[in-house]
Amino acid sequence: MSVVLPPKASGRNVAPPGPVGIGKYTSLARLLRDPWFYPLELTKQFGDVVTVPAPFAKVVYISHPDHIDHILVKHADEYRRSDMVAAQMVPPELGHNFFAFADDAEWQRGRSLYRPSFTHKNLAALGDLFTESISEQVGGWADAADHAGVVDIEEKTRELALAALFNAMFDEYLSPRLLGLSSGIAIPVMLATTVRVAMSALPGWVPRPFQRKAAEMLNAGLAAADHVIETRRRHPTGRADILSLLVNATYDDGTPLENEKIAAEMMGMIVGGHETTAAALAWTFALLAQHPELEERVIAEVDALGSGRVTVDDMSKLPFVRACFDEAQRMQGGLVINPKTAVVDDEIGGCHIESGTTVLYSSLAMQHDPRFWSEPHRFNPDRFKDTANNDVRAFVPFGRGQRMCLGKNMAYIEGVLTIATAYRRYRLTLEPGYRLRRQYRMSMGLKGGVPMTVVPR
Repeated sequence: MSVVLPPKASGRNVAPPGPVGIGKYTSLARLLRDPWFYPLELTKQFGDVVTVPAPFAKVVYISHPDHIDHILVKHADEYRRSDMVAAQMVPPELGHNFFAFADDAEWQRGRSLYRPSFTHKNLAALGDLFTESISEQVGGWADAADHAGVVDIEEKTRELALAALFNAMFDEYLSPRLLGLSSGIAIPVMLATTVRVAMSALPGWVPRPFQRKAAEMLNAGLAAADHVIETRRRHPTGRADILSLLVNATYDDGTPLENEKIAAEMMGMIVGGHETTAAALAWTFALLAQHPELEERVIAEVDALGSGRVTVDDMSKLPFVRACFDEAQRMQGGLVINPKTAVVDDEIGGCHIESGTTVLYSSLAMQHDPRFWSEPHRFNPDRFKDTANNDVRAFVPFGRGQRMCLGKNMAYIEGVLTIATAYRRYRLTLEPGYRLRRQYRMSMGLKGGVPMTVVPR
């Protein structure tokens, strides 16, 4: 149930500009063909607040960091999760949401449960588990290369991110049963969910591809998750991990959180909690391989740490590695659209926003906008130190405000440690003729993966 707020006074009753007449259909067709960068053309033509032609919906596109802050930070209580997304996060095969606390009315309770486990301090306390899983996974890349000659680094980073998620945030009860099963769950479910979101405006009788495969994988995953939950209930552990937190969580009347909600939350983390980090790492390795001078700087920074495993304690000594990870995420672009629904009449950039309007932004487009970034299509990690020519407010891979992704700290630990560990051990070379091509699956991956030769240093 959404919160009903009183109408907000608007200083100007001006509708956002946008294409009209035949231009509506032309713009919609171009947006469907190029959802990555066509929003930049809309901004250039109409400004930072634009009416987007969309069937059966009122949609406004915003493209300035000030306006992003308006809906995510300053007036976050006046914008809720968009219906076009929220409704599609309820797979028919589940009958309830991916996440136990996805509904806006319950969200704050869920956030208060999760927040303590996702602070950098608490994650750093699990540092050995991060280090062990990352070192083990990266160590296997050379063996894979010996057998295959070429390794798909995107596939390897996906396996690594899953292992790090399980080893650091849960305990041995999740291995190997759920770990092995999970590697096959995420992509079918992400594809199915993406299709549902993209087709949300169409009648329900129109077939949605990928749904049957996703249902099979989800049902198998939920069954395995239920086994893990019951095992934890029978054999409690003193570790303060997410699973223990959920198993021990109770409602106000003392009733424990239902197994099905915990299982749904676990599947949500599996589907959405590792793919984004894995894809960002794949982009980082691909981009560094195309810029050998930057790769040498990474190697020099890592070598300066001395021998031994790279640990969480080393992260403060790896600022350039982190900058490379940030720059790869900027280039990658994250989510194509980030929609919210206005729950009251509002005003953004002098334009009237009617209650019920879907207000969306594109992190990919904003992170390539030349107004905020010098040479936006060039891979330049140093730009994160050059704030005079680059507006880092336009960098939003994890969102902003009270709904900022709780996995941000874990993503940086995994990202920085993986990059440093890999370059301590290997030289990574792209296959000749390789070029980066975007492929969207709830996160921005790379079409065809990242085929690389892995040579021990």
